[in-house]
Amino acid sequence: MTVIPTQPNNASKPRHTGRWWAERTFATLLLAGAMIYVMGSLRPRKDIGMYPDEFWARKIAWERCADAVLTGDSRVLMGVAPQELSPALPYKQIRNYGFGANWYSPEYLDAVEKMLLPESPRKAVFMGITPHSLTGRTNDVMGNYLELKKMSRRDIYVATHFGGLMYFFQPMSLRDAFHGLFPSQAPTNTIRDYRDDGWVAVHKTPLAMNEVKRYRKLFVDRHVSQEIVDTITAYVQRWTRQGIRVYGFIMPSCKEMVQVELELSGFEQEAFIAAFTAAGGRWIETNLDAYESFDGSHLQKEAALQFSKDLARAVSLYEQETPSTATSQAKAESLDVSD
Repeated sequence: MTVIPTQPNNASKPRHTGRWWAERTFATLLLAGAMIYVMGSLRPRKDIGMYPDEFWARKIAWERCADAVLTGDSRVLMGVAPQELSPALPYKQIRNYGFGANWYSPEYLDAVEKMLLPESPRKAVFMGITPHSLTGRTNDVMGNYLELKKMSRRDIYVATHFGGLMYFFQPMSLRDAFHGLFPSQAPTNTIRDYRDDGWVAVHKTPLAMNEVKRYRKLFVDRHVSQEIVDTITAYVQRWTRQGIRVYGFIMPSCKEMVQVELELSGFEQEAFIAAFTAAGGRWIETNLDAYESFDGSHLQKEAALQFSKDLARAVSLYEQETPSTATSQAKAESLDVSD
């Protein structure tokens, strides 16, 4: 009888399955980590200074931290540098409290008041006026400030302490990765510098006036709200009574934007200035089209620095010509506007 040899029983020989899977898993994780790092490194260099998430989390939580507060929408956010105001004005701590698509709501103005240091011997609020900041909220536009106010304490903590990690893992398109590899192929180059004083310095090349067209469409359905104007004058009066100096000025943009806003926004500049000063505010004249804008609405970094110097110089000159606040306070107290 022929005996057929049997195959060796593999089950009798131990296979180090656990170790094999562990090594494979480790290799996979190592490869994935390397790929994530490479892709993250390809992100185009758009942001410097503070990480964006950390910047906004810290900014929205500010309270009792300034002698003077710069207020307004994105034109103030990108267009006024506190570092250029401090040397010329008697305010040690100046913060930029501007936000994108912002408007002068009571909620925002209350937060501005809370920004001021109670023990400061000299307090001021700078109101950068744009027609857009006077239009008020709509169903489709809430504004960056009100959106950020929705952040929970946990979200603020995470963004404050892990902003760098959040920035690194932000989604990135293949187009961004390509431009990271080949920067010269990018149609535009935009660098945003997030400063700890609240200013966002922006340098963009080449220049494009695309915001003028957008605002022309925006003002078809949206106009300056008298309710917002009245809210501003009420707060100006209240702050003036409290000894807080309130400065108002119109933020510059470009000639085309100035014309669009003049024709379509419904902003009556002379009437607004009259109401502002009657409430006790100090009006500062600005040149609306003397500074370079990178998109037709917002100032280029270098232009923002120059405008800030010019604004500080104008405020200083105003104070030299108007040394006493008695007249402004008397005007505010004579108005019948509720606090």
